[in-house]
Amino acid sequence: MRNDLIIGLDIGSSFVRAVAGRQNASGKLEIIASGKANTVGHILRGEIVNINKTSAAIAEALKKISGALEGKNTDYYFSSNLSGSHINVQPYTSIKIRKNPREAVSIQEIHALIEEAKKPVLEKNPCLLHTLPIGFKVDNLPTTTDPVGQIGQKIQADFMVVTANPDKYALLVQCLVAAESDHIKKGNVYFSPIAASTAVLSPEEKEEGVVLVDIGSGTTEISVYQNKVLVQASVLNWGGDRITEDIRIGLNVSLENAEALKTTFGSAISKLIDINEVVMIPGIAGRKPTPVSVKNLAIIVEERLKELAAKILAEISKIGDPQSFKSGIVLCGGAAQLPDIAELFQKITDLECRVGVPMVVQNSQASEEIHDPSFATAIGLVQVYYEQLDQAIPTEDYEPTTIGESSGESGKGGKDKPGIKNIFSRVVDVLMGSNEAEGEY
Repeated sequence: MRNDLIIGLDIGSSFVRAVAGRQNASGKLEIIASGKANTVGHILRGEIVNINKTSAAIAEALKKISGALEGKNTDYYFSSNLSGSHINVQPYTSIKIRKNPREAVSIQEIHALIEEAKKPVLEKNPCLLHTLPIGFKVDNLPTTTDPVGQIGQKIQADFMVVTANPDKYALLVQCLVAAESDHIKKGNVYFSPIAASTAVLSPEEKEEGVVLVDIGSGTTEISVYQNKVLVQASVLNWGGDRITEDIRIGLNVSLENAEALKTTFGSAISKLIDINEVVMIPGIAGRKPTPVSVKNLAIIVEERLKELAAKILAEISKIGDPQSFKSGIVLCGGAAQLPDIAELFQKITDLECRVGVPMVVQNSQASEEIHDPSFATAIGLVQVYYEQLDQAIPTEDYEPTTIGESSGESGKGGKDKPGIKNIFSRVVDVLMGSNEAEGEY
């Protein structure tokens, strides 16, 4: 159990969602408070366009959970996210000739290899968020996620490298710094799907192959996991706002009413809706209410979601046979709340599909909304913090940076030293950008 109270900040195109969480006595993540603030018009397609109003929204969301924070003299740290089409995820391979081929590969050697792999990437783009190992190969031995103990002359390391536009990253940091309070300050920044996957995907799904689809209001993030590791990710400039805009035009209603219709009466499968079902839209300035067909509303929603499902299937097909991802598709994000969306995606993609609900314990002070798929990223950001602490390597030669290192915390936490194999497994599964070059500011 850890007593640290950590804040997850999901900064999206419609809302900033904030949660405060910690590990309970059973070692499970417990959310004790949540809050959100509107960012409509301040963030477009995942990119900040109004610094002042975005900072104010972050501060407002933090204020809503501040009552649950314990101790006036305690500093609280947060994990935040970065998204948008400027994010680049690509494979990278590093090969090294070993000095002594008869000596067993050590975990220190693996970490040195990871650090060396960052250098050429940083020369091209100084904003390196993550260097995620996906496999190692020693000489002609089979590729593995655990080469420690193997012997050979040459070792090859394959990574997924996540980089961001430095200017977009700087804007996010500027907003976060402006929103810091006396007791809430400093944190790490992570690529959104890495956090969301922690909250809604099981280890078995990541092992067998799964596609996580996070449908936000401005963007849709697609991340593919196989053999427990991230093998590809992309961000589409396609979000729930497109559905709202189609409703506005198709039903001739205001943007505000279009959003309300989508969230309250929208459905992904139109044939399930009675053709006679009608909802009344309030008139403007005393005018008569306008009747709207719920069937027509569902048709609009369904057609847009079919388009998205087809795009996602095309993205999956670039990686390999969609049927090879045995765990299918898991949906999260705000649009995942639409009724029957999983059934529609399953029909279009021919893959098993479910809606991902955050796997978390709810404290009595927290709202029921944390069980919503739209809170997957915020909750995952808290979980990532604890996993990052757990990846600490207890050797004199290697001491990783943690979120709290800027305040003198070592990240070792006084834990007993686990075995090398257990340590390495955690590193491979959850290694995050945890130094100044990789996401900490």
